[in-house]
Amino acid sequence: MPQASADLASRLLDSALSLFAERTYEGTQMPAVAHHAQVGVGSIYRYYASKEILGNAAFRHAKGGLLAGLTAATAQPTTSSREEFAQIWQGFTRFAGAHPAAFAFLEHQQHDTFLDTESRALAAEIDTFAADFIERGQRAGEIREGDAPVLVALALGAFGGLLKSIRPQLVTDLSPQALAGAESAVWDLLHRKT
Repeated sequence: MPQASADLASRLLDSALSLFAERTYEGTQMPAVAHHAQVGVGSIYRYYASKEILGNAAFRHAKGGLLAGLTAATAQPTTSSREEFAQIWQGFTRFAGAHPAAFAFLEHQQHDTFLDTESRALAAEIDTFAADFIERGQRAGEIREGDAPVLVALALGAFGGLLKSIRPQLVTDLSPQALAGAESAVWDLLHRKT
């Protein structure tokens, strides 16, 4: 794809994510995305033949970015679940701060009305990443017993609630002490008390 085409496709995805985060997927029409991207409506259909195709492209762009960020954040070996949790927390924090619309779109909306097989597989990959962390911690005796998806939902809900209350783009404005305190509180949801 020529550079100008790649730039326009990227701009359309960014516009879609911004509007999906603000208005929801269901509440966003294709002409609004084109207007936000400052292109004609016909331009959007050259790249994304339908709203579902655009929605899936935006979802995969956001979810893939989150997975890449989490993978990079956890690349260094750790000696405990607590250390790995700190890496995961940093990955989420960096992603939410750098991509607030993508984070809001992923965390605060239902996607089951439009996701295709490829998008569902990517979502399952992140679910597996999180569940594997919980299960490893449980086997090590560092994370409380319980259903891994439920514990993941509790931790993600706490993180999402924190960012929703301050708006994700402001996460980088929180003091290191505030972020560390929030991280510690969320870890308290997960770790096994002795």
